[in-house]
Amino acid sequence: MSGTVVIVEDNAMNMKLLEQALTIAGYDTVKSFDGEGLVDLTAGASAALVLMDIQLPRHSGIDLLKLLKADDRTSTVPVVAVTAFADPDSVQSFLREGFDQVITKPISIRRLLDEVERYCA
Repeated sequence: MSGTVVIVEDNAMNMKLLEQALTIAGYDTVKSFDGEGLVDLTAGASAALVLMDIQLPRHSGIDLLKLLKADDRTSTVPVVAVTAFADPDSVQSFLREGFDQVITKPISIRRLLDEVERYCA
């Protein structure tokens, strides 16, 4: 596996879980706990994928997604929502907003790695 994955997650335990799973699988990771400066961070890391929590302290994941898609440097980077909003209506709403996929919490490591591989292959 290869590629850099940006993880945007404000919960330290979830961040550690995501980072460890991806690192063990051979991916490089870049972390953001609040999404501040995300466009520059994503562009600077030449990210292959962004994993984005929806509820963040400063900005919503939806607002950050819009910033990524509006910038030429990051507009084509796939963004996967990682969220506790698991009901079908919420999942469909996130997909309509422009997320490429939705992974619900609690996180299945197998599903996570399958999705990451799909975008970073």
